[in-house]
Amino acid sequence: ENFAREIMQLFSVGLYKMNMDGTYIMKENGQADGTYSFDDIVSYARAWTGLSDRNERGGVSVAERQWNDKIIDPMKMKTNWHDVFPKNNLQDGYIGDHVTLCEDLPAKHFLRKGATFYALGSKPNPEFQHDSEAFRENPDYLRLR
Repeated sequence: ENFAREIMQLFSVGLYKMNMDGTYIMKENGQADGTYSFDDIVSYARAWTGLSDRNERGGVSVAERQWNDKIIDPMKMKTNWHDVFPKNNLQDGYIGDHVTLCEDLPAKHFLRKGATFYALGSKPNPEFQHDSEAFRENPDYLRLR
């Protein structure tokens, strides 16, 4: 709960709701309107359940590695440790409300007539990759039109 509170208070929404000009949104009693409640903190903390350290890497002695594995490898999710129940959002709903599930989308919904796709590769700074002349001019390859 402390981690969830720190994330919300220091790194995302802060303590009080604000107008676009930076002034506090006030309640009817004249006090600033808080951005989250204790229930929100508990719900957000449940979202962080199930994370575990990864196993040590092989090949180099632990003494030489010291703490570097924690930087290189992110934590892993153990699904049987994770809280599976819905998590509150801050607008009196649940995280994921109004988001279409992949299983509810039509098959191949991302393949539309006239769509343009760009192969950017897997480099850290990808550049546009053009098809070779042989591929572009060959009528035997199936193309989306």
